[in-house]
Amino acid sequence: MYRAGLRMSVVLVPVLLCSLAAGPAVAASVTASTATSVASTQEAQYRVMARRLKDLDPRWEVRSAARTAYISDKVDAATKFFSTGGGYMEARSRATASATRNNLLISRAIATSSPTVSPIVHLTATRAQYGTLDEKDRYVRTGLPEAKKLDAANSPVEQAKVQAQLDRDYVTSLAAHASGAWVRAAAQRAVQLGTDNDIAEFFKYAWASAAACDLQAFRLELDEQEATYRHELERLLVLARDAQTAYEQAADAAKVKAAEEARLAWNNAADVAASTQATWAANQELAASQAQAWKVVYDFALKATTEQDWASIAERATGTSTSWTGEVTWAQEQAKVWTELERTIRASATAIPVTTPDAQG
Repeated sequence: MYRAGLRMSVVLVPVLLCSLAAGPAVAASVTASTATSVASTQEAQYRVMARRLKDLDPRWEVRSAARTAYISDKVDAATKFFSTGGGYMEARSRATASATRNNLLISRAIATSSPTVSPIVHLTATRAQYGTLDEKDRYVRTGLPEAKKLDAANSPVEQAKVQAQLDRDYVTSLAAHASGAWVRAAAQRAVQLGTDNDIAEFFKYAWASAAACDLQAFRLELDEQEATYRHELERLLVLARDAQTAYEQAADAAKVKAAEEARLAWNNAADVAASTQATWAANQELAASQAQAWKVVYDFALKATTEQDWASIAERATGTSTSWTGEVTWAQEQAKVWTELERTIRASATAIPVTTPDAQG
């Protein structure tokens, strides 16, 4: 999980239930058409999240399941997908099992190979060990069998050129100052191993893969927090609706206490929505810093004159910066959604009239 100063990244598709904006009089007279309209709004909001997952989730199992929910012609497909025990949670469990299996197979490939006896397997398995979930999956399915065939045919391992000191210095700088934890770790490994092959491997493969891992880790963190916070809000909304019903049905003698409990229940739910503002600000700040860092890489690549493939590096830097900019936009949009959700839930609390025992008597 992504831990670069961000502990509680939150993504939550808001659940707008029919009693959120209703005071006691209005809530009691909700029509079937209003309930249908609210359910439609809820489904639309879940579809936004399903679309993001089908396009951007790092796990192919989640992408596939989200796509099925997104293109379904059932009116509540996305809502059911994100419900407790629904398709999202099932796909996440399958993805965890697949990742565990892939890690085991890659670890075995490293342990049972060596740079001299089976150099292609050893090189590619070591590379895959630090890859994204998709890279690991592709390697286990196709890369590892191909590497074994190459070793069996005694294919030679390409030797890297002598690496320029400027390139070594650049990797050393990334090892200390790169904005992403995965990129820093990849650069640190290259510096610690220190051979020309290791420096070449970093520029050709490890850097791009580590950059993708930083983005993957960020998105996975958001997905995990989304599930936790969404279910917590749903739990509090159930309590708030129950408290609202108890208040509406309370006898006059118990009305004041029931009103206080209902207001508290609605405010507790609203507090969850309000608390996300700080985390969405942190999400936005982190994504913006990453986008800027990759713009710096792009500018450096345009001016670099060593023998690395700086044109490809510049192209990758542009794509990575664009992806992080997209995360900035997502954070901004979600902050607005949560602000409105907090306002709507809070309105249910303020709609309950403040009365006193004397006034009731």
